[in-house]
Amino acid sequence: MDFVKYQGCGNDFIIVDEMEGDTTPDDDRSKLAKSLCDRRFGIGADGLIFIEPTRDADCSMRLFEPAGNEADMCGNGLRCVASFISDRIPEPDRNVTILTADGIKEVRKEDSEFTADMGEVRSTRSYLEDYVSDPGSPDDSMLDFEVDFCGCRHQGSLLNTGEPHIVIFTEDVSSIDLVRAGTQVNSNRNRFPAGVNLNFVQTMGACDISVRTYERGVYDETYACGTGATACAAAAVLKGVVTDTRVIVTTRGGILTIELLPDGRALMTGPAKRVFSGNVNLD
Repeated sequence: MDFVKYQGCGNDFIIVDEMEGDTTPDDDRSKLAKSLCDRRFGIGADGLIFIEPTRDADCSMRLFEPAGNEADMCGNGLRCVASFISDRIPEPDRNVTILTADGIKEVRKEDSEFTADMGEVRSTRSYLEDYVSDPGSPDDSMLDFEVDFCGCRHQGSLLNTGEPHIVIFTEDVSSIDLVRAGTQVNSNRNRFPAGVNLNFVQTMGACDISVRTYERGVYDETYACGTGATACAAAAVLKGVVTDTRVIVTTRGGILTIELLPDGRALMTGPAKRVFSGNVNLD
């Protein structure tokens, strides 16, 4: 199997081009994600992305995470796929459209970076009912959301930015035992039947935040998470934590810029870099 390795702010992906010819069955994709994403016995990555043809966009992307599950969306992966596709189309500077499980996303090249239209940030229960079993009305706002872990109850927000994200503001993100907290939250499958991403946010300035993210499917902290950065910036704007709708988000692996538009959509700008290409023999 031929592949290309990409990363966006340290969030890294194995990309397999299946735009022509046969496609890998989903059961095999899940098994491959478990083995190839392993950083000791495989290639190593936060996810395995298969690119397929579609009549509705330039391509379709399917992301399988190290646990073998398929993700709904991935912001950093979206930019990496856009970078991969833009190198292969006759007009490399035009916008790229990518079909995801969260709909078609448009990505444009911005000098050495890429800006992705992440779609509308959703914060009502109707858009989150598949991810949390709490009772309530479909119109209930989830911007005030309580969650228990590490023996305490924490106040946060729950948003859907293509993936479900809990966002909790704290005074010091470096002091958080993130893996312990994320593991405990994701062990409660009665409340979170499909798992949930957990983010901690520290305000660094009037329009700057620092973020750490524990990702479901990876079940660990990642160097960056595009949907997580989008959720954190949106929560900061909607709760009045920052003073502008354009937010600089510092992750462990680099900086993303998130802009919340008047219609509720979010734009995410950040890098997408090719690391290496190769091939791997499959058992």
